[in-house]
Amino acid sequence: MKIQTKLLGSVALATLLAVSFTGCGDETTTNVTDGLSESEVSKIIAADKIPFGDGEFSPYERVAVFPTVKITGTEDINYTATYAKVAELANTLGKWVANTDETTDPDGYDYKGSNWILAGLESSTKVNSFVDANVSHHILGIPTKLPIDPAVAMSPANTKKVKVVEVCNSGYAGQALGVTNVGDLVAGDGLGAKVAHGSYHATALPCEITIYNDENGIYVDMLNPETIFTLFFTEVFSSTEMENIFFREAMLALPTQVKGEIYQMIYSAFDGAGETYTKTDFKLGTVYSTMSAVTATTDTANGGSEPYRHYTYTATNSTTEFTSADAKAIAAKIITVMTSDEEGTVGVQEDALKALLPSTIAGVTPSWRSGRLEPLKVPGGSYIVEACSPTYAKEALTTGEYHTPALPCEIAVTVNPDNNNTMDVSFLNPEFMFGALFADGMAKMTTAEIAGFNTIIDNINGDLKQIVDYAMEHNVSELGHVNTKITPINY
Repeated sequence: MKIQTKLLGSVALATLLAVSFTGCGDETTTNVTDGLSESEVSKIIAADKIPFGDGEFSPYERVAVFPTVKITGTEDINYTATYAKVAELANTLGKWVANTDETTDPDGYDYKGSNWILAGLESSTKVNSFVDANVSHHILGIPTKLPIDPAVAMSPANTKKVKVVEVCNSGYAGQALGVTNVGDLVAGDGLGAKVAHGSYHATALPCEITIYNDENGIYVDMLNPETIFTLFFTEVFSSTEMENIFFREAMLALPTQVKGEIYQMIYSAFDGAGETYTKTDFKLGTVYSTMSAVTATTDTANGGSEPYRHYTYTATNSTTEFTSADAKAIAAKIITVMTSDEEGTVGVQEDALKALLPSTIAGVTPSWRSGRLEPLKVPGGSYIVEACSPTYAKEALTTGEYHTPALPCEIAVTVNPDNNNTMDVSFLNPEFMFGALFADGMAKMTTAEIAGFNTIIDNINGDLKQIVDYAMEHNVSELGHVNTKITPINY
């Protein structure tokens, strides 16, 4: 099935570098209408320049640096206390996002988005009284190969984990996923337009902030929204919707606004808690400074990689019509098959499934699990499973802990927008993820190390697909095991 086959045009190529949405939760509308004019964008294209910020961007940005905790009366680092401080800061940020309506921010920042939430805490259940016990449950921990205390032998209890705080904004997410219009001056006035086939971008959400430490400091990094929507929403900017001036100008204005809101939330949370830290805004990872460098990444016709892999599973009964509730139930079945962090058999797949995994066949024990007990909801009726293998996460982060926001692996389940007799499952393409978001780390590797990473990439893709197939075949009676890879979006 091919839904869209448009090629990336020159004006669209430039404008793709100036868009971002992020978030999840209930479906509301957010609007930003200031932006570059079409003539200004055309001038930037001719110069092969990045049309936002300071003319270049990277996948990750460092937002703040905190001092380590010292042993009393010395300048020596207290490793255990510093690691505990990482968890404390993650909880501080999580609680602020969960309990605060940003429009009441005492700093007076101009938030244009609807209320941000902490991923996993739906805005409909917001009670403004979430405490550490509530919040810590929704903060992910991605393991590394590093010890908490280097003077103590490595063990499960002495394994450093990067804290991941995921924040969601239903207004921006609704626009990104084609649920609500982009560019309406007043919500619902119809002046703007919807992102075509937006549901196929669900795995690019939500937005991730990471907190971790080394001997020199505690760092707060974020996945740069400008980068994510440059690389993962490329085809939007070759669409006919870009001819709508309201749509185009809103798209051009969103990246700075969204990134600014995330920065401000981080600073407001820590300032409100009386923390001492240094504000920063420097780039981490591969720095893109020309248009041509960016377009080469996603131009599949010229050797680029597809950001996603999409598969359609057809109902065994031709009269079956799936709903969003079915998508949620199927996502939950995938979690059951994968296992989750709070189950007694966490990371232990059924023997019949384990024998089918490419990793197991290759002699690796990947121990897949979901980072959450339940799938995340995003506007439009899609549900996201956040899959993680500590085995592969540790390998990925040998390239640098600042790459953590590109983890975990996300799987989205949604009803096919053109045929509700089929269910679509989308994966972030591991090949694309490592090529686009880990390129700086891989550039330092030897040929043998790169070959090893390529094997890991193949195993990850094969494992996740096999897990989903197994869940469909053995746990979802309405769907058959046979599925078809589709190309709903051409890059």
